Amino acid sequence: MIGLVVGLQFALIVIGIFVARAAITTARTPQGAAAWVVFLISFPLLALPAFALFGGVSRLTSRTDGYNVQAPAEPAQGRLESLASLAANSPADGNSATLLVDGQVTFEAIFAAIDAAEHEILVQYYIIRSDAVGDGLKEHLIQAARRGVKVRVLCDKIGSLFLGERYVRALQTEGIEIRGIPGPHRALGRIGVNFRNHRKAVVVDGSIGFTGGINVGQEYIDGGKKFRSWRDTHLRIKGPMVRQLRDIFAFDWKAVTGDRLPSLHLETPPDCPGRVRGLVTGFGPTDHLERGSLLLCGLVNLARHRLWLTTPYLIPHTDLLTVLQLASMRGVDVRILIPGPSDNVIAWYASRHAARILAEAGVRVFVYEPGFMHSKVMLIDDDIASIGTVNLDIRSALLNFEETALIEDQAFAADVAAMLEEDFSKSEPVALPGPWHVRLLAPVARLFGPVL
Repeated sequence: MIGLVVGLQFALIVIGIFVARAAITTARTPQGAAAWVVFLISFPLLALPAFALFGGVSRLTSRTDGYNVQAPAEPAQGRLESLASLAANSPADGNSATLLVDGQVTFEAIFAAIDAAEHEILVQYYIIRSDAVGDGLKEHLIQAARRGVKVRVLCDKIGSLFLGERYVRALQTEGIEIRGIPGPHRALGRIGVNFRNHRKAVVVDGSIGFTGGINVGQEYIDGGKKFRSWRDTHLRIKGPMVRQLRDIFAFDWKAVTGDRLPSLHLETPPDCPGRVRGLVTGFGPTDHLERGSLLLCGLVNLARHRLWLTTPYLIPHTDLLTVLQLASMRGVDVRILIPGPSDNVIAWYASRHAARILAEAGVRVFVYEPGFMHSKVMLIDDDIASIGTVNLDIRSALLNFEETALIEDQAFAADVAAMLEEDFSKSEPVALPGPWHVRLLAPVARLFGPVL
């Protein structure tokens, strides 16, 4: 018996060493790689199942690298061209973009677009809840399907874990295809929970698109049971950017189903008299380059006099923290708006640690008091804005599949500035160094940044 136990322990250690090799090559940071190696070799019985759930993705099964990669088709006309290779898309003219502030306005616009659909509806969310808002989406999609519109739905299996079979069957009964996104292929299979698809998009007839911070749930309208209110931002777009948003959905659809999204051939091309220049980009943990991190850092480096940001989770990785500090130290007005109340106590403390570090370099961090701040917005100078799903945290930069719309237009930037000025007017500077429990717990909470 003793020999059997010893043999089993030796076998586990050997397996742990082989898996540690995989951890070295796939972990998203050197710190993560080192932690996995020590854990796998020292405690293989615990570490092997943990790595199966949370370990690194396989670089050989990229889902997003190279999607719709385009060389710039036009002469450089603005600053977004400098990010075209990172974004894997070229900026295009002839778009229109409309800010949608908070959930009520957003869902009214989305439901109106769904009700007017004639050919195709594509829906993708990290979270879909079976509540009043989720049921409203379901009914609008069912009515569209009964008119003959082809409807496809994607949702993340972790974010939408409690959606329920009844909801799914109600859609499937009407011919609506709904699929859960299980995460990327990895060395130990498709059972990981650490790499999530955080994208949020609705595309109708290839001519109108929506993306931003708002998932499908009642709390995104009224704050739910936890918050007095919920502050969020979404975006409605028309024009060439919609095709880019559809392309991102198409790649996720093929990754999940194995089928290509059929081309959408319309008799009459969608009319869009807009003058906005912009692009939509998606990125994720299977990219060969850390495109999420590079894009965030590249956007920060574009700032010359103003950089205003909103995020529910201020847990930047080292590179992003550094470029934010440098931006402030070269004279850029860097302001970051974070929630007062939070839905994640560890993230709340970790954000206060980051706020202290950033404040030492002159970055001003503000706390939004009326409710939960869930908006993911970046305003650069007077001409560039990012509206999407990307938080200023390690998960968005390195671990999640995300998307954002980048818009270069002074009139749109002015609308974003007015929106953010209203938000900042309802905020107070973050208290630093804070009460004793913040000083004690914030440095510890930052250690959990990669899993928050």
